[in-house]
This record gives sequence, structure tokens and C-alpha cells, in this order.
Amino acid sequence: MTKLNILPLPTFARLGVNYTEREVAAFKREEITVPDGAEQQIIKFVSPCSETVVTVGKGAALKLVVIFADKQSCAARLVTTLDDSAKLDLIQLYLGDDTVSEIVTELKGCKAAFTAEIGYDLGAGDKLDINLVANHYGRKSMSEIAVNGVLRDNAQKTFKGTIDFRTGSAGAKGSEKEDVILMNEAVVNKTVPVILCDEEDVEGSHGATIGRIDEKHIYYMQSRGIPEEKIYELITRARLSKIIGKIGDEQAEKRIYTILGWSDDIE
Repeated sequence: MTKLNILPLPTFARLGVNYTEREVAAFKREEITVPDGAEQQIIKFVSPCSETVVTVGKGAALKLVVIFADKQSCAARLVTTLDDSAKLDLIQLYLGDDTVSEIVTELKGCKAAFTAEIGYDLGAGDKLDINLVANHYGRKSMSEIAVNGVLRDNAQKTFKGTIDFRTGSAGAKGSEKEDVILMNEAVVNKTVPVILCDEEDVEGSHGATIGRIDEKHIYYMQSRGIPEEKIYELITRARLSKIIGKIGDEQAEKRIYTILGWSDDIE
């Protein structure tokens, strides 16, 4: 069984965010422990301010789905420690207003594995700051990070992804890739991939694809009677639907579609 404890309120000073006393009182901190050999799936719709501390035991597996959908400022921190042959599959969707998110995964064990599928849809006035760190300690540990998103209007987004191969992580592999569509020239995008290495026998890779929709594609779709605003909506749906479809929970998926206003997808 998954152990869920409410712990003392966290400090988010490291995220560079200042809060009033009322906002600090609303902070929530949770601890999740997946025992050795167990398999769990947890779906969380994040409250405005939260910190989650996760421990995945030897040979255990956790599929963690985190949805940021509140239309208000939000700060969240996720810290996970993986033991030998432990596995974390993380799915995160950012659909809110102003979000600061830190994700730290400590791959302590031999053959520990971390995969992340992250998606975002940001529009007018939205701001998103993600700092993701995968620290490899265990031999033959693995991390695979994929980020996909759409920026519209004057949205602003920063994604910093760091893969750090620490001493002793021989045979480890890590990769990260971000694919961003910029809908117009007013958006602000910052993509900062980082690979650090204190071990020789490791493999690390990173890449980013950042661009606008090909004018030829827009012209082709318009010639088929699809208005420009609908074209942008279809592109957003295509990107996020791939991630939403991996959640594997019908009720959660319906709730996300409702938040996005995709009523025709849940009829």
C-alpha cells in the first residue's frame, strides 16, 4: 500500500518565490512511500502550493500523474528517491496561470529508471518556470525526459533540465528533449538543457526543437476550409492528447478535457 503522510510546511525560498502569511498557511506537504516490489499509480490535481516527497523501494514502480490546472499562482516541488531497480513514470500537465515547479529525482539505486512526459498549454498572461534535475548515482541508472508545449499570445515559459551523472554512476544513460511551438512573436521561451558529468562511462544527450507552424501547412489547412484559430487549437490538441492518453484513467482524462474546454472529446 502507498503510505501518505502530511508533513510540516515546506520552505520554497529556493524557488525564488515570496508569499504572504496567508499563502504560506495554505502550503501542503505530502510524503509518498512505495514499498519494495510494489506497483502504484497516483493522480494528483495540485493545490496552489505544495511539496511532495516520494520514496520508491527496491524493484517497485510508481506512475505519478500531476495536473496543474488552478487559475491562480502556484508553486510546487516534487522530490523522488529511487532505490535499486525502482521505476518512476512521471506525467505532468501545466494548464494554469502562473506556475513555478521544481522536479528533483535522485536515482540512488542500481538500474533505477526515471521517465518524464511533460506538457503545457500557455496563453495570454500565463507564466511557467520549470526546473527539472535528474541526479544519477546508481550504476546503469536511466532517465528519459520529454517536454512538449504550445505558447500563445504573450505567454512566458522557462524550462531548465539538468542531467547530472555523479561519481559511481557508471553505465548510466540520460536524455532530454523539448519540442515547443510558438504561435506568435509575442511569446517568450527559454530552454536551458544542461548535462553534468563526474563519471566517464555514461551516455547523455539533449536537444530542443523550437519554431512556428509552417506557413505552407497553415495555407493548406485553410484551403480545406479550416479557420486559422481552429488550426492552432488542433495543433494544441494533438500535442497534449498524446500525453493525456498515457494517463490511463478515464475519469481523470475527462476532467482534463473539461478544464481545456474540449467538450466534444468527452461526449
